[in-house]
Amino acid sequence: MSGNAGPLSCFRHGFTFLEILVVVTILSLLALLGLVNVVRARLVGNETVTIANLRELSVALRAYHSVNNTYPDPLGLLSDVTPPYVYPELTGGSGANGNADLAGYAYDYVWEGLDDYALITRPVTERVTGVRRFWVDETSAIRYTVDGTDPTVNSPLIQ
Repeated sequence: MSGNAGPLSCFRHGFTFLEILVVVTILSLLALLGLVNVVRARLVGNETVTIANLRELSVALRAYHSVNNTYPDPLGLLSDVTPPYVYPELTGGSGANGNADLAGYAYDYVWEGLDDYALITRPVTERVTGVRRFWVDETSAIRYTVDGTDPTVNSPLIQ
């Protein structure tokens, strides 16, 4: 057997450049798909938190109205009383007019008189922190738009 390494000598050791390139391409595609799903999950999470916050604020505003026969102006009054109707972070702090940024959304409260209000939320950065805009008024019906315009009374309802 001198000079002959046997039948296993024809097998090569290591990978070719093309094989490594194929593996790197496949792993890159899988990472990209994963990243897209992570971003999408973050958007959905931000919107879910915003809807929950709107529901909580709507209940607090109704409770405040039932005691005071008016809606608060500014929104920060909800957290200034003892006990507070909501946490100060939800209203933007003491005396604030609902200009809080929570979970990627900016909240704007519009006091329209003793018996009317509107609360509008917009993504802080469109298509990055959120896609939909939300609106709620004294009816507690939460409405939304996806086209970048503010919702109105005729916008679709959140189910």
